[in-house]
Amino acid sequence: MNRLIPRLVMGLTAVHFAVALIANSTFADVARDGFWNAVPGKPQREYEMWFFLAGFGLLALGTLSQRIVRDTGRIPAQLGWYLLAIGVPLQILYPVSGAPGLIVLGVLTLIQARRDSKGESRRTPLSATADREQCS
Repeated sequence: MNRLIPRLVMGLTAVHFAVALIANSTFADVARDGFWNAVPGKPQREYEMWFFLAGFGLLALGTLSQRIVRDTGRIPAQLGWYLLAIGVPLQILYPVSGAPGLIVLGVLTLIQARRDSKGESRRTPLSATADREQCS
């Protein structure tokens, strides 16, 4: 489950990017307007660009948590809290959205992090000595 959760976050990111790029004409409109200052003052473009750019935040959460799992063997509980901090308000503000996916992933992450803290699926992180040896 530790390795699966970051992959699911990145899968959700891929869906996020696909929806942003396929379902909207904003990028073509922005390109036609020459990119520079083509978004401010146009609410639909602003919404769609922020939707697209938010995908990079999800991508960062997924790739960084994947790296942490690879290095420590444990999923960070912070990932679960971050996903819930994004998903719960989003569900309230935009009930028809991808928020349930974020909430489910957040809860799964917290459950797995709790299991890890009880000693299951634990792998010893690299020691300071091993770190120094790798840098040499």
